Amino acid sequence: MLFKVLVEHSMRLRGVSSRNGKIGIIKEFLRKLTAKEAVIGVNYISGRIRQGKLNIAWKGLAELSGNVVERARSPSLVQVDRFIEQADAARGQEKIKVLKPLFAQLSKEEREYFVSLIIGEVQQGAGEGLVKMAVTDFFGLSNEEMERAYLQKPDVAELFSLLLRRGKRAIGSLGIRILSPVKPMLAQIAKSLDDVYLENDEFALEHKLDGIRIQIHRQGDVVKIFSRHLKDITSHFPELVQNAKKLPVNRFILDGEAIGVDDRRRPVPFQVLARRTTRKKDIDKIRHQVPVVPQYFDVLCADDEDLTGKAYAERVRILHDIVRKKTYLTAQKKPIGKNDAVGFYEQSLRRGNEGVVVKLLESEYRPGKRGKSWFKIKGTHTIDCVILAAEWGHGRRRGLLSNLHLGVLDETRTKYLMVGKTFKGLTDKMLQWLTDNLPRHKVHEDRWTVFVKPVIVVEVAFNEVQKSPKYESGVALRFARVKGIREDKSAVEINTMVDLEKMTKVSLRG
Repeated sequence: MLFKVLVEHSMRLRGVSSRNGKIGIIKEFLRKLTAKEAVIGVNYISGRIRQGKLNIAWKGLAELSGNVVERARSPSLVQVDRFIEQADAARGQEKIKVLKPLFAQLSKEEREYFVSLIIGEVQQGAGEGLVKMAVTDFFGLSNEEMERAYLQKPDVAELFSLLLRRGKRAIGSLGIRILSPVKPMLAQIAKSLDDVYLENDEFALEHKLDGIRIQIHRQGDVVKIFSRHLKDITSHFPELVQNAKKLPVNRFILDGEAIGVDDRRRPVPFQVLARRTTRKKDIDKIRHQVPVVPQYFDVLCADDEDLTGKAYAERVRILHDIVRKKTYLTAQKKPIGKNDAVGFYEQSLRRGNEGVVVKLLESEYRPGKRGKSWFKIKGTHTIDCVILAAEWGHGRRRGLLSNLHLGVLDETRTKYLMVGKTFKGLTDKMLQWLTDNLPRHKVHEDRWTVFVKPVIVVEVAFNEVQKSPKYESGVALRFARVKGIREDKSAVEINTMVDLEKMTKVSLRG
């Protein structure tokens, strides 16, 4: 398939408002894909590339986009993917040089679409959710069949490719497989233990860690590490690979977090730890600057047995048989009463953690779900916000984008509402990163402020919430300060007004 065919379908999607209309256009596109193009094409029509972020400066992309093409000759999807693959492997300005021959083949419309594709800003009113619906219809699957298949293979492009090659019968063969990432189970927000405590329920508490969620797979001598977004991050954590190879079971999937520690083995802030996943080279150097230790809290598979259907208490018992070194296990306690729970919570805060996670002992592991089985209770008010705008700084911050306009999602998760501004907590490194990256998402600007699309996520700490007629949300965060830039989270994963209401009275005692 030629790249221009993809662009034509995307433009048609933009012009249709109904969900069924969009699904119909996507199905048309799917019919034209060959087996070789399947994974590439489904990613593209979902508005993304399979390689993830290319980290190309906006200035370079603008320069390429401005080149005049006298006679465009649209490349194939496979050819475009090869260029992207080469650019992903290149560094700095070399990425621009790699892509230059590709831009020379693209028409104006194709260049504009390609740029929006590689920076993740395709505006067509259709993303992975609608593509998943289209794939469901395309193969005549029930919603239950699709959800079961998606949980076991949580990548629509890979799932479409599998179904295209093997048909509907392939769903029956899907299951937890080592070296194939599984969507992690997630915890709901709770404001206090009273919100989740039932007299007849048995539960455990775990320390709520401020690290990088990891899923470690081992199959003999092969070890793979995946992030919460299922990205392969194995190369960033060689010490965790070696640790996994020393465990007594040689086939497993463990769930946990990678925790950065200082000289006293205390947890370091997330923004310090995040440096471990942004470096592609000099891994040995950065691993000594930011040492990492594993903290495992669950096991999904052991010796090829799928354990997700077993109770949490049983999974923890199996986990302790696999991980004998207790310092590599997340601190866990089955409390006798609320006083024990409060003491454990306070211990977690003293150790530099965020709070606790409450887990029902009988709960199964449900990949990708926020069921009523796991709850997180944080000791400090922190939320994930998107940046809606940024103001140019003054004094020593002149020339840097500084004062951030913060937004959260409304209760319908369809609109971003402003909840305040802050310039506090921003390090020099953060300021430079924001100044380099925010203009790539600019909507418009005036003399003082750059208004941007809600793309970049920051973790924000605050003391309390007060009513404010200044903002559409009706509230403002008091003493807000930025804890870190969350490159591991997308704008659809941030907190909502409902979360904010719950968190304004966080108290373990209720």
